[in-house]
Amino acid sequence: MLADALAAGLPEGERLEEGGSGAAAYADAVATYLGFVVSRLSDYSSSLNTWASNPQMEILRNVFARQALPMAWDFAEGNPFAASSGSLAIMVRAVSQSIEKVPAKGSYVVEQADAASRGYSNAVISTDPPYYDNIGYSDLSDFFYVWLRRSLRNIHPHLLSTVLVPKEEELVANPYRHGGKEGAREFFEHGFEDVFARARQGANPDYPVTVYYAFKQSETSKAGRTSTGWATILSAIIRSGWTITATWPMRSERGGRMTSVGTNALASSIVLVLRPRPEDAPATDRRALVRELRSTLPEAVETLRSGGVAPVDLAQAAIGPGMRVFSGYTRVISPDGTDMSVDDALAQINAVLDEVLTDQDDDLDPDTRWCLAWYEDHGFDAGPYGEAETLASARNASIDGLRRAGVLTAGGGRVHLIDPQSLPADYDPRTDDRVSCWEVVLHLARALEATGLDGAGRLLAAARERGLDGEVLRSLAYRLYSLAEQGGRTESGVLFNALGSSWPEIKAAARPTTTAPGGQTAIDLGALEEY
Repeated sequence: MLADALAAGLPEGERLEEGGSGAAAYADAVATYLGFVVSRLSDYSSSLNTWASNPQMEILRNVFARQALPMAWDFAEGNPFAASSGSLAIMVRAVSQSIEKVPAKGSYVVEQADAASRGYSNAVISTDPPYYDNIGYSDLSDFFYVWLRRSLRNIHPHLLSTVLVPKEEELVANPYRHGGKEGAREFFEHGFEDVFARARQGANPDYPVTVYYAFKQSETSKAGRTSTGWATILSAIIRSGWTITATWPMRSERGGRMTSVGTNALASSIVLVLRPRPEDAPATDRRALVRELRSTLPEAVETLRSGGVAPVDLAQAAIGPGMRVFSGYTRVISPDGTDMSVDDALAQINAVLDEVLTDQDDDLDPDTRWCLAWYEDHGFDAGPYGEAETLASARNASIDGLRRAGVLTAGGGRVHLIDPQSLPADYDPRTDDRVSCWEVVLHLARALEATGLDGAGRLLAAARERGLDGEVLRSLAYRLYSLAEQGGRTESGVLFNALGSSWPEIKAAARPTTTAPGGQTAIDLGALEEY
């Protein structure tokens, strides 16, 4: 490549690592891209590769389908010299396609620096920090680094000067390096706080700091639902003098990645929006905090749902409006006189969020309220008839009426709700003599999965004609996802999450239906032009 570049008339110039732009730098750049090909090939040339039986095609699954080295009881082997999955040709194509999409205009500088020691004077900061103890970045990076160093050490001698990836200063909560879990937490929290304290001193006040985070809350304690990772990061941010003014969900997580297939994995990263907290910010107590959360979260939740935030992301996104209230105070005093911790604040925010979702049940019809209560305890599994009858009396519903409505089956002393996949495909709410929000939402979930947006849109339009409120139906979809997640019902959770996250598209597809079932239809060419 160097000879070709020189023959084309380019001056040799400095090497790429020294900032050159001539023939030598050009040859180094091409060699670097080829090093990327080798690095990518190593991900598909290991005894930890497995076989992915995807619906679209059967392919070789790379080692890092998730951010870990997995245990593989058997492995799949690709042919690097063929033209199929795992081959050199496929790797070259992937790297070249990436290069084609990279903007090739202007001049930019990318610098590797220690976040804890660099300056932030007049900087605009947007960062995707380590996720507490979720991923051991440096340990996993060694898998690729050893091959990159073999391929490119002569090209990037300074960048690849160490034998392995540096690890001691890595800001992750690794208990093996810091004397256990408590030592790891202290190391991470103090390091994180130092970084944001430095940023607080020098960051540009005209722009907010944005912090990307995609780590799902996963712990339940006596205080409520929370997360050590979230609490640690938020604590460090708040103590550094920042207030969290918002959280913006951003669709950054690829739906086909291994961790999201058949699970309720986050669909988004959460972007924390930070501003410096005023020096004269007031203090408050726990009761006033909860009162303020109850007054602000309902509107915030409605805004998030209207903006298309998926049900799986709602609890994470609602942290923003809640933490805006909490972090706006210098301190929040607990009943025992101590300062409320971020752990406790998160538990309070989640408790109020649950209240907000539950309070919306008052807008629902009696049949739907019964179905919700039954689903919360039993899901789509069978339960005792006596329990169902008692619940029906309390909800002003009737088991026989629910059976005739087609939402449950009853017999042999057992009752169970009919799951969406078992519902009839020809349902029309306009001809249903006992229509309920529950029944329509389950049919919408079935239609979306079976026929896509068009089928779900037609069904929503018919439900509106019958007089059902589309916003109530949307709220019910979110509520059902929340109950499915709490009950560990992954399959139905995936279904309801898809319905909630697709609601804006379903709403757009829900054009008014003017013809009843069985009636004559006609093609309106004028109407077609509108779409």
